[in-house]
Amino acid sequence: MAAPALGVDIGGTAIKIGRVAADGTLSDARQVPTPRDPEVLADLIVAEAAATPAEAIGVVSPGIVDEQQGVVVFSANLGWRDLPLRQLLSARLAAPVVTGHDVRAGALAESRWGAGEPDLLFLPLGTGLASALITGGRIRGTGWAGEIGQILVPDPDGTGRVPLERICAAGALARRYAAATGTTDTSGGARAVFARAAAGDRSAQQVLDSAIETLADLLAATAGLLGPVPLVLGGGLAEAGDALLDPLRAALAARLPVDAMPPLRRARLGQWAGCLGAAALAMTPGGSP
Repeated sequence: MAAPALGVDIGGTAIKIGRVAADGTLSDARQVPTPRDPEVLADLIVAEAAATPAEAIGVVSPGIVDEQQGVVVFSANLGWRDLPLRQLLSARLAAPVVTGHDVRAGALAESRWGAGEPDLLFLPLGTGLASALITGGRIRGTGWAGEIGQILVPDPDGTGRVPLERICAAGALARRYAAATGTTDTSGGARAVFARAAAGDRSAQQVLDSAIETLADLLAATAGLLGPVPLVLGGGLAEAGDALLDPLRAALAARLPVDAMPPLRRARLGQWAGCLGAAALAMTPGGSP
């Protein structure tokens, strides 16, 4: 059985850190603000690793990540380009360090300790939108793989094509509702849009319907390529539960033959999926599940 590992999930505003046992048990979990300067960030991770010793360390980040080279090719949220993150950390850490992509790591954690499926497509619907594929318990793809949020799709407003995440991500719903109603208040986020739709607000319902229809178009095509691989939805939007899953399931059923219909589930690990996944990478021989 693998020894506990330290998982470090670098986010745009906070870093999630915790010790993870081989059965997925998380302990010593905490969050610290994310420094933008890579050197400062590396020093911070070293200090956190010293506070929670572990035999191996996994560090994941958002953006376009080349896992084989240990390089963050581009991360808009962090302002990084061609950052050799693994090299930067290995020069400072005594324990072995593995680096990876936050969504792909989260998918691995869901496969092992959350949804419990050896095959799944993980879709965290948060501020942005990405995906990750697991088959046979292994991560598939690197670099641009899974960046479905950047696919250009028809804008429901008829203004051409826009990135998918501008329609379907949690962060997009509040902005689109505000635009539809002539307001600037997006403080309630996606949760408020779902609440308004449930109360009979037609504008809110139209925003949700267009997001679900657009997402279903893409996921139906994905099922046509992969077969009925379970779809595991995470992120802030998945907190809506059946208010999201039921209409999305119906939209997929309208697009797919019964035998091609993928199971649709809510992720179980929540905001700590990336941290758990980072540790899972560190526990894996060679760091490549």
